[in-house]
Amino acid sequence: MKNKIFAKTILCVFLCVAFGAQSFVLVQAKQEVGPEIESRMDELLELYGEISLYDLTREEAIIVMLRTFLERNPDAVPYLGEALLTAFDPYGRYYEETGTDEMFSSAYIGFGIELGGKESIEGKKYGTTIEWVFDESPAFDAGLLRGDEIIKIGETDVEGFGMNAVSNLLSSCPDKIEIVVRRNGAELAFSLSRSTVFMQSVTFYLDEKSKTATIKISDFLDEYMVYDIYGLMEYLDENAYKNVIIDLRGNPGGDVLNMLEILNMFVPEKGVVIYSQIDKNGKLETVESSGHGIAFDKICVLADGASASAAEIFTLALRELTGATVIGETTYGKGVGQYYEQLSNGDTVAITAFEALSPSGAKYNGKGIAPDIKISPEYKTVEPVAFEQLNFVNCRQIKSGAENSAVLALNQRLAAIGYIRPEDVTSLCTEQTKTAVEIFQKYNGLAVGISKIDYVFIEHLGYYVDIYSMDSYMSSDLALECAKIFAQDGEQAARDFAEGK
Repeated sequence: MKNKIFAKTILCVFLCVAFGAQSFVLVQAKQEVGPEIESRMDELLELYGEISLYDLTREEAIIVMLRTFLERNPDAVPYLGEALLTAFDPYGRYYEETGTDEMFSSAYIGFGIELGGKESIEGKKYGTTIEWVFDESPAFDAGLLRGDEIIKIGETDVEGFGMNAVSNLLSSCPDKIEIVVRRNGAELAFSLSRSTVFMQSVTFYLDEKSKTATIKISDFLDEYMVYDIYGLMEYLDENAYKNVIIDLRGNPGGDVLNMLEILNMFVPEKGVVIYSQIDKNGKLETVESSGHGIAFDKICVLADGASASAAEIFTLALRELTGATVIGETTYGKGVGQYYEQLSNGDTVAITAFEALSPSGAKYNGKGIAPDIKISPEYKTVEPVAFEQLNFVNCRQIKSGAENSAVLALNQRLAAIGYIRPEDVTSLCTEQTKTAVEIFQKYNGLAVGISKIDYVFIEHLGYYVDIYSMDSYMSSDLALECAKIFAQDGEQAARDFAEGK
């Protein structure tokens, strides 16, 4: 692979389907205004045109009315802006007091680790491990590695606790902490200080035996992701990796420029159209490959209903250009893109401006991309648990070493939120119970100590029980299993697996 990064040619950004956890409601442009409001406005405008000394047309009167209203009510500008931007589609948006740098930043203040678990019980993870260490983060600089099992944080022994408890404890820790991990049977201590961490959009797993790389792309927003994948591709090329699984499940989209840079790395031929977009005037813009991509024997893309926007055009383009096989579920179906413009006061507006086309000219907006091999995760039903009663009266019975129904009720709820294992639920208030309670109290800013349990604690705990309660959980990632079979044994074997043969 030659040392050249694909030139950026289209200056636009794909909007994520659910950016910043916002949800959008489609407002039909032709929706009828309430008859009473419509009648009153029509009557007002008609009378104004007939009687007013000021000779204004209906359109001029509406403009004057809006301008004067906004001068007198400046706080209404974002609401009117939002009304305009969402009138024709669900993807326009008015972001008040938010600059483009803030919107697309992947930075946060933290330690730079992603947590996992040694085992899963009814959808919750226990035996907390480090799933990923972000580059140039405090954890990276300290020497923590993927696979390290976290057994102590500060003075708190967390061995055997659920990942939710460990995650909450890390979130409520001071800016400087000591972490003890188990690595290859040895216990190692590390000092970490919170700092700015740039979250990576790309994680990967390499199977040397089958020469298969699994690349998970969570979004296309990370400004460094192109270089991460470029370095990975060089490694795959140098080490003769033949197969690639690209996991785009849950990927909401992001920056189309990042997507195109990465797509180009999989297209060996030069001058091939890899992407097109068309605006309202029919103007077509296209991007061609640079000829510096790598050819693989098998490329598989994992997709689901949450794969959207830039992730969808990436999927469709890979299928058309490389013969990649798409495994999973039909994608979301967002084939339009937005320009983001920052207003002079610092607000930002997203305006839907173009429709995306695949290399062959195919459109997918509103339809999504159907997989070549359809397969969904396997879910198991969680049997509902009948909790013992816990209230502000009997909670006074909860004390260190106590054994009663109130303690049982507490332990049941601590297990329900993934703090302690279901097998550890007893009516005895153990050290584990006390530690779990203290972690929960610290995380929620409550008074700390087993004796501090009160109705406020019970309300908070009940809220989290509702959040973490599951009717079902994914017990097996069948799509990923199918992809691995595809990489090792071919498409027919993968189809047989998906069909249950």
